Amino acid sequence: MEKNESFNSAAKTYDESRPSYPKEVIDWIISKTNISKGEKLLEIGPGTGQATIKFAERGYNVHCIEMGENLADILMQKTKNYNVSVDVSTFEAWEPRIPIKTPFIFSATAFHWIDQSVKYRKCYDLLDDNGFLVLLWNVAPEVDIPEVKRAFDLLWQNYPEKRKEVKTDIRKQTKIEIANSGLFTLVDYIDYKWKLKQTRERFTKNFFSQSSFLSLEHEKQKVIEANVEELFKCLHDEFDTDYYTTVYIAKKKTV
Repeated sequence: MEKNESFNSAAKTYDESRPSYPKEVIDWIISKTNISKGEKLLEIGPGTGQATIKFAERGYNVHCIEMGENLADILMQKTKNYNVSVDVSTFEAWEPRIPIKTPFIFSATAFHWIDQSVKYRKCYDLLDDNGFLVLLWNVAPEVDIPEVKRAFDLLWQNYPEKRKEVKTDIRKQTKIEIANSGLFTLVDYIDYKWKLKQTRERFTKNFFSQSSFLSLEHEKQKVIEANVEELFKCLHDEFDTDYYTTVYIAKKKTV
């Protein structure tokens, strides 16, 4: 199973464990881009709507492109009282039913999955002149608990590629990509630190919703799952973890 397809196989666990985005960050994005509520926003890879609902509840019309049918089903249930629509497709293959131009495209913890040769060019073509491409993602630093570190070591032993990924600075990589695209100018960014109140159950589900875990063979998953659940018994019923939300606001270059 491809890693970018793995979340769809565990859509319910993904939805129950993944945090949303701080309201302060969403308000900052809106203030910096000055997007009118009358505009239709385009979201790439919404998952189950962790960022979608934050814009929808502020009155925005959001059209989503989500490749996972199970993820899209949960998204539509969660946003049924809002002005949200979804097409089930990869962004690479997606074609709008009618030609569209939008002033605002955003992607939350998903843009890195898209084909490098497609994503910036296609966003450029879909945006109005001077439109914005907004990329945001949540990053949780490693929890300084020995049992948690042992759990991740167990995962990395079975998925060595993951350890390499962890060393990749997605912020630096994305900044370089934006500049190298030749199509966008980075106009603003923020690194916002916040606290997430965790429960042991949610933290455990979050571990099992990692793409590196979901991509393993079923037998390996069962072995790791049993070991991790035993290790995580040491965690308190509730505890705080640090989170960082990073946002890059890029503006379409005009010819």
